[in-house]
Amino acid sequence: MKQIVFLVCLLPSFWSFGQRAALDSLQRIVQGKAIPDSTRIMLWNEMAYAYYGILPDSGIHYAQMARDLAEKLADDHYLAVSWNNLGSNYWAKGEDSLALKAYSEAMRLHTSLNNSLGAAKTLSNMALIQYNLSDFISAIQSHEEAISRFEAIDHLQGVYYNLSNLGVVYLSLADYPKALEVFLNALRLMPEEEKLLQANLATNIGLVYKNTGELDTAMNYQQKAYEWFEKAGNQQGKANALGNMGIILNEMMEPEQALGYFKKSLSINQEIGNHRRIGSDLTNLGKVYLNLGKYEAAYRAHSQAIEAYEQTNDLENRAVNFHLMGNLVAAMPPEFLPFESITAGNRIKKALAWQEKGRDMALRSGAKSLLQDVYLGLSNTYALQGNFEAALSWHKAYLAFRDSIFNNEKQKELLLQQSRFEFEKKEALLEASHEKALALGQAAMEEQAYKKQLIAGVFAFFVFFFLVVAILYKKKRDAREREQQAALKQKIAETEMKWLKAQLNPHFIFNSLNAISDFILKHDPITADYYLGKFAKLMRMILEKSGEQTISLKEDLQMLEIYMQLEAFRFNGKFTYHIDMDAGIDPDHIQVPPLLLQPYVENSIWHGFSSKDETPGEIRLCIRKSGNGITFIVEDNGKGNSSSSPFYKIKNGHSVGMRLTEDRIALWNQSRAAKARVQHGALEIGYRVELELPELC
Repeated sequence: MKQIVFLVCLLPSFWSFGQRAALDSLQRIVQGKAIPDSTRIMLWNEMAYAYYGILPDSGIHYAQMARDLAEKLADDHYLAVSWNNLGSNYWAKGEDSLALKAYSEAMRLHTSLNNSLGAAKTLSNMALIQYNLSDFISAIQSHEEAISRFEAIDHLQGVYYNLSNLGVVYLSLADYPKALEVFLNALRLMPEEEKLLQANLATNIGLVYKNTGELDTAMNYQQKAYEWFEKAGNQQGKANALGNMGIILNEMMEPEQALGYFKKSLSINQEIGNHRRIGSDLTNLGKVYLNLGKYEAAYRAHSQAIEAYEQTNDLENRAVNFHLMGNLVAAMPPEFLPFESITAGNRIKKALAWQEKGRDMALRSGAKSLLQDVYLGLSNTYALQGNFEAALSWHKAYLAFRDSIFNNEKQKELLLQQSRFEFEKKEALLEASHEKALALGQAAMEEQAYKKQLIAGVFAFFVFFFLVVAILYKKKRDAREREQQAALKQKIAETEMKWLKAQLNPHFIFNSLNAISDFILKHDPITADYYLGKFAKLMRMILEKSGEQTISLKEDLQMLEIYMQLEAFRFNGKFTYHIDMDAGIDPDHIQVPPLLLQPYVENSIWHGFSSKDETPGEIRLCIRKSGNGITFIVEDNGKGNSSSSPFYKIKNGHSVGMRLTEDRIALWNQSRAAKARVQHGALEIGYRVELELPELC
């Protein structure tokens, strides 16, 4: 099934017109006779840019008008912009030769004008054409050169745009870990307001997961992308997301639903006039029709797809359709041969001719991601012919290629890339905050020491004249210094607390990733996927909430429950847990410090159940209303008084978290004048912790 990647053009823009109403209003303005020609050129170029993702035919019209007027006025700057807009609209229609010619003219003009930014943007767009022509090596070189040029002029947008497109090239080369790495690097650099480009990245990241078999994750990314494109009014983006959702549904064995998505995508692309995307939709329709046994409809769809791709010089997609046409002819039952040129006697021979043509063109294009399907198709067709030696040879080639893409090392690398992105960004922010707070604290202390020395010298010089005034001033100054130092110590303590709390990540990640790796090695992808989903959700919530002083009780209980689920799963059901909350408590409006109860639950698991071999362990968490506060009770049926180790003894580091929690409670009481307290002790069977907090809304 041919996937639809999303590439992004870099266009010069003065304003952004996302709505058709705004374009209509601008059209009325530009038709006014009183507008200067220089302003008219600028507005026509802006309209050409705005129509690029909506109606490229209209974009071409306005770009040509801007070009003609710029030539008349001998304005090389706007002439270059016009050629660039022409190239982008031709690209949107899939007319690569015209797009490349337009970009070449723009590049010539930008170079003559010494316009570094314009030349870098045009080079980026030329790389897109090289990709469409399956010249992947040139596309990589062009994108890397463009990135270097944008970095030299400190143009962040150009850097992350080119990283996004570079990832698409690696995706076509089946280098999925490298593609995901580049996409995530682009996402790190991208500002939050770049919603449309985030939608493009969601589309492409979804394709990485689709190609590695993680279909549910892939579908979620495509659905998010479609919603963002729909809000932005971007028709091409909507069509691409619909096509990709159809591909995923077909792989999920939902062919009828897939047909509906492909037809919607085809309708939008026909309205736009994008030959390449029309060919892609027809290709996908042909594959589904074949699976449903609708041979005539499949043959017609692939024939039309080949015609569409012939207009774009797209070797990769033509190779796909030659291969699929061979599969189709080979799959036709002998009693159903509706085409005069195909007979029962020559059916297999014609199928092989199509497939070999597809193989040759795939090799010429350099699109390695096609070869796996091509080799398997040739193996199956030779088997139908009875040439089992050739069938075995091609099947070995298929297995070797498949193993080169989907080996364990690449799967682990994908997981590490995703984990690294989630944690590195948060840890970098936390470390920067920590270092900044320490630096401010040190500077403040040095400033206080300097002031003290200066005032002491002045006091010594004027001691005989201003003795009484100096004594009063010193008392006020010392009181103010004590207040400042106390506030400074509290700020440093809070920062240190955040830093210590972040250390949960490496410890917990190590254990969890080991568990996930174990499931993968045991060929248990369902369990690994379940565990990974829970683990990712917990890590995301911890990273989002770790910098906050308080969070809602509901959010804290969600994190605690996911943590207990993961530990119960990893300890193979050695314990269960129950959460009981009074009916009068509203967890949405009660604020608590994040992960305050987690160390006590962790202590019950590690000290109470980790070596418990008798009855299953049980953790009970009760939340009660008490006066003006909330009481939390954590109780387990672990070792209790039979434990050979005192409760407060630090063993393997597990009680450090409890000691840190008590320090947090003390700091909480000091900073908020609160009266939170904790009591704990061993029971006859098990252990009980009782924590009282004043209610915060």
